[in-house]
Amino acid sequence: MRNLQFLIICAFILFVFGIDFDPNRAKTQSVLINNIDGLKIKETLKTITAYPHVAGTPQNARVADTIANLWKRAGLEDVHFKEYEALLSYSDNDRPNHVSIIDKATGKTFFKTIGMSPVIIPYEQSTPRANIQWLAYSGDGTAIGEPVYANYGREEDFEKLKEIGISVKDKIVVIRYGRCYRGNKVKLAQKYGAKAVILYSDPAEVAQHGTHPSNTYPNSEWMPSGGVQRGSLKVSSGGDILTPLVPAIKDGYPTLTIEEAYEKQIIPRIPVIPLSYGDAYHILSRLSGNETVDYDAQGGFNFTYRYGPGFNDSNSVIKVEVNSKLETKTIRNIVGYIKGAVEPDQYVILGNHYDAWVYGSIDPGSGTAVLAEVARAFVKTMQQTNWRPARTIMFCAWDAEEHGLIGSTEFVEEFEKQLSERAVVYLNVDNIKSNGSFSAETIPSMFAQVVETAKVIRNPVEDEIRAGRTTVYDTWFKTFSTKFTPCHPDYPEMAIPAASSDMAGFLNYIGIPVINFTYRNASWTQYPLYHSLYETIFAQEHIFDTNDFAIHRSIGQFWAELARSYADKTVIPLNVTIFADQLKYNYLAELRGVVYDLALKHSELVDSANQLKILSDLSDRLLNRSRIIDNQVQNDISVAKWYSNRVFKVERCFINPNMSPEQPQNRHLLYSISDKNNYAAATMSHVYDVVSEIENATDVNTRKDGPGQLGVKLARAIALVQYGVNCVINQFDDVI
Repeated sequence: MRNLQFLIICAFILFVFGIDFDPNRAKTQSVLINNIDGLKIKETLKTITAYPHVAGTPQNARVADTIANLWKRAGLEDVHFKEYEALLSYSDNDRPNHVSIIDKATGKTFFKTIGMSPVIIPYEQSTPRANIQWLAYSGDGTAIGEPVYANYGREEDFEKLKEIGISVKDKIVVIRYGRCYRGNKVKLAQKYGAKAVILYSDPAEVAQHGTHPSNTYPNSEWMPSGGVQRGSLKVSSGGDILTPLVPAIKDGYPTLTIEEAYEKQIIPRIPVIPLSYGDAYHILSRLSGNETVDYDAQGGFNFTYRYGPGFNDSNSVIKVEVNSKLETKTIRNIVGYIKGAVEPDQYVILGNHYDAWVYGSIDPGSGTAVLAEVARAFVKTMQQTNWRPARTIMFCAWDAEEHGLIGSTEFVEEFEKQLSERAVVYLNVDNIKSNGSFSAETIPSMFAQVVETAKVIRNPVEDEIRAGRTTVYDTWFKTFSTKFTPCHPDYPEMAIPAASSDMAGFLNYIGIPVINFTYRNASWTQYPLYHSLYETIFAQEHIFDTNDFAIHRSIGQFWAELARSYADKTVIPLNVTIFADQLKYNYLAELRGVVYDLALKHSELVDSANQLKILSDLSDRLLNRSRIIDNQVQNDISVAKWYSNRVFKVERCFINPNMSPEQPQNRHLLYSISDKNNYAAATMSHVYDVVSEIENATDVNTRKDGPGQLGVKLARAIALVQYGVNCVINQFDDVI
């Protein structure tokens, strides 16, 4: 019976939320989708990725001018720049970074890296010094010491080393990429006393078909032996290092010093360098000490990995030389509009960053080129049909994302109040990195519209169409199917958005509904050529998207149609019922199992269990209230405006500065960024952090209810979520 009720509600949702301001919706939709041109995307991509363009450089400024001119020619309104002054990091192009194996007594060099990746396609990759291997915000200087292998560099990896009697203090720690954000790895290594860190790409992750040149780029998507992953080492919730919580505007004043940033471990003091697996082989194959016991620590080389410390030749040590500098630079976001005809003060925001570590044909050029085409297609559709969206569509190109989500975060900090009042949704594409399947990270209130949109976009892969999967949705569901609650068993997997791209500030700081979507391979979330020299147009033309950029075109079609839906539907398609369903049957069901089990073992947690019961009862009220609202909208379509004016602010109810005092930009009670991995998101992390403390506590007095004790701390954390849910219920009351 319950399942039948859910299905009836779901059918109603599709009816009500499908109503548009535009009486010719089907025609507008068809024209808009067909106006997206894959070859125009390819042309734009070639233009903006012809040269390396790191944030804060003249080359990146030229890319910004190119994008602004493309948008103006397309017909966007009020195209302009928003500038900020940000602390960025650069390598010394005249002094490449090196790793050497030397004799500790005589200084004789046995092996030394070149410090530059080999150019493979000269006509695309020959800009002088484009191939330098470096990491932003690395400490500057030289370190000499014995190597220790720390696997993925997670907390459990360092604890494993302690367990077997290996200290990393004053050692050079060798860590493989993967499993978590590089900055978190380095922060932990520094915490445990490392003198320097070497980050390398292991064949197990980036050359799974073998390291022979026939199996790697340019013959496939796998990393060649000389490739390295560049990136930022900054560990924070995003934004300029020296101005957390306030915009880095020209006339502002820093709220942190560089020394304070070091002390807070936002950036490391120690030198850090990226290595290719071709270079890392010379280090790992020489290591002495204990063999790796865990299968998880054995990488892709054909020898047994060892932890060290030191080499088989006890006279040899590692020397790491890093030449790095910090500079304050002007960065520029680009903003343009299509003004809404009915509700111009409600914004549907589309965003992508345009700065890159090198050429950036995948990250972020693929998304940048698609965004320009979406802008062109919208204006062309308006000209062909005399249609204009009801709500305003805002186009944003962010700067300095690669250094740590700086451009978008500064924009969010400067316009927090305005965006909180006006922004309906934020739709983000960082990059397009595969031809495998569509993939999306979003929140439950957007699930229905995201799935509906995917069902109207033609599958760009001909083999999939021949197999009977004619839409983007069909391949997505096949590739990433998952089990949702009974109301939507046909929904593919949609993960919570993390801090991997520019949607983070919108969701976690303001509470704006967001989605981040792409095409990716089912086997990995990152692609093997990630942040390497080899992200040039060849990779897209000859490896990923060889059929007239059909993958890019389908992402553009999805982006445009999703934006049109949020900009033009009478009822903004944000679904509180689906959110309430997820809260009750997913988030709280899981939490109840954990907390009630702990409460049975520890009587000191009675208040926590009681508070969770109150929250669970409140979630029932929310689910019932949302169903009533659905019926009201169904019976009186004039309620649509009332509903729409309130529903897009629901997510703001979960913004609370008390959620994470140590990370004040991470303010969302339900969806937050893991403090152990910036690439990962967590549900109710402030609650589960206390749960973890309780599970690890051995002293009853630590758990006992009382000021500052864990029982009280957990009850308070649960109560914060309760206040958020109560706010959502109040959002739909006409009186206070």
